[in-house]
Amino acid sequence: MQDLKRQITNKEISLPDALARALPLLRGKVTDEKLMWLASELQGFQNGLEFFQKHANDTALQEFPAYRIVTGKIWLLTPQGTLAELNNPMTQRERVFLSAPVSWLEEALNDPNDTCLVDMTELTNLFAKGVGNVVCECPKEHLRGILSIFRQRFIQVLDEASQVN
Repeated sequence: MQDLKRQITNKEISLPDALARALPLLRGKVTDEKLMWLASELQGFQNGLEFFQKHANDTALQEFPAYRIVTGKIWLLTPQGTLAELNNPMTQRERVFLSAPVSWLEEALNDPNDTCLVDMTELTNLFAKGVGNVVCECPKEHLRGILSIFRQRFIQVLDEASQVN
């Protein structure tokens, strides 16, 4: 696990590849809660829609990883590649929970612009099935922040597991 930790720290391995390698090694060495969190980072958070259904009070939002809540704008990305407004109260929020798999976040950073688009499948299925994709437009710095925090916490979990015999 030390080699994997070094690769993650030096960004020699993608986070999804590191997660896929680490998850089987971590079984029995860390709590199930941590394994579920890592699996959610790999596959995407299944409860993403709940963020938009709950009231915006801080107590109701505590079950969501705070580092994945960003300031952004939710759009409909049409098949023609244009961004269109979504007129639904659930999409008119300043804070957005990005439930996408970590691989999608890494991929979104490849966009040449200062902002990037992250697919929001939970909202696409609800509002735009067959007419486009719902996306969140946010500054790249937000995605870099998410990935940085996740990388640090992932390394902490690997450290914790290394201390278990």
